[in-house]
Amino acid sequence: MAEDKDSKTEEPTSKKLEDTRKEGNVGKSAEVVGAGVLFFASVYLLFFSTDLFVEIKKMMLFIFSFIGQDLGETGYLAITNTVITLLLEGLTPLFILVIILSISLNVAQFGFLMNPLKMEFSKLNPISGLKNLFSLKKLVEAIKLMAKLTFVFIVMYAIILVTANDILSMMDMGLGASLDLILELTAYFVSAILLIIIIFAIIDFWFTKYHYIKSLKMSKQEIKDEHKQMDGNPEIKGRIRSIQMKMAMQRMMGDVKDADVVITNPTHYAVALQYNQGTATAPKVIAKGIDFIALKIKDIARENDVPIVENPSMARALHDQLEVDQEIPEEFYQAIADIFGYIYNLKK
Repeated sequence: MAEDKDSKTEEPTSKKLEDTRKEGNVGKSAEVVGAGVLFFASVYLLFFSTDLFVEIKKMMLFIFSFIGQDLGETGYLAITNTVITLLLEGLTPLFILVIILSISLNVAQFGFLMNPLKMEFSKLNPISGLKNLFSLKKLVEAIKLMAKLTFVFIVMYAIILVTANDILSMMDMGLGASLDLILELTAYFVSAILLIIIIFAIIDFWFTKYHYIKSLKMSKQEIKDEHKQMDGNPEIKGRIRSIQMKMAMQRMMGDVKDADVVITNPTHYAVALQYNQGTATAPKVIAKGIDFIALKIKDIARENDVPIVENPSMARALHDQLEVDQEIPEEFYQAIADIFGYIYNLKK
């Protein structure tokens, strides 16, 4: 098993990548999707949702105005209506943006892919689930998560130390100023967390791609087998060609008995011509060959009383320039007409 793994030293072929992709196995980094969604959503909230923050501030002031009051049914309905309306109006564009980003970032990584849903009951096996839970991949994911949380904790702790005086100063501020400061500090925290997530997403992207390509590496024998599957086994193709040539030869020899004339040189070349005046515009070659095949054509012609005419230059020219079932070109018309005229005179 180790030898087989060590032999996989070749980069995966385009066919292997495409087949694997069709199976739904693609190199996808979830970190990239999460980082991209958080980044663009944060940009939207910071630069394109000023009205949303204003409305949130108004909502919070509206809710705080009920502090110390005895809320009746009307008060609860007013607060509920205000919160729901704000969420629907202000956050709907954000939700749409998140959906579009999630789809776009996945497509950017591995292209558009639609696979039919399959129920694989083997995945419901609790033993297999335990094995996956303690697999090397899950261990790596756990290490990445711990590292990310550690960095976030360190950065958050550093920001709290730097902004400790501002946080304490909120005790002496009014409600409006405190909310403004909370939003400002939130922006700092979000930016710091976002920076950490983006760094980890870049690392995870390259790690995922590297691991994906490495898992698909092929051995030299696998590449050869793939080429055989794509191009066909050379031995089988050779056998098929041999059978096709044999069948073509048998058909060609069977047509010699229907020829009108066989032109020879006289020993090495033989070309059998046939002319159907009602359906053809010119005589055509129905058989041709050299050496042994030429002798065979002449033997069949003699057995079936087909005229044999010796014309070395014409036999060689017809053999070299024409294929079986091909009509003779115009430059041969006169010479072939003389031969056919000679044959008709002999038959008379």
